[in-house]
Amino acid sequence: MERIKQDAVAEKLDAVIALLKIIAKKDIDELKKSILSTSKKNTIFELCTGDVDTGEIAKKVGVSGEYVRLTLKELEDSGFIVVRQAGAKRYPVRMI
Repeated sequence: MERIKQDAVAEKLDAVIALLKIIAKKDIDELKKSILSTSKKNTIFELCTGDVDTGEIAKKVGVSGEYVRLTLKELEDSGFIVVRQAGAKRYPVRMI
């Protein structure tokens, strides 16, 4: 019974998220365009899968760790990602 309640809540949350995305699509697209203004920033965003740490992202993109850190901070502040900490490593995850 508890699992059925959890599934129902998850379905309702999915519906709310879908509606919010529809309502905010134009604003999200404009904000995304301004934040992801370079191909490197866009690549960093695409690598935010939750299984690639910030150091690996810097290596894959060919930029400094500081550049990645600043880009991730901007993405996190805008709500586009969350960063999960695992020990000393940070793993960014796309939310949008």
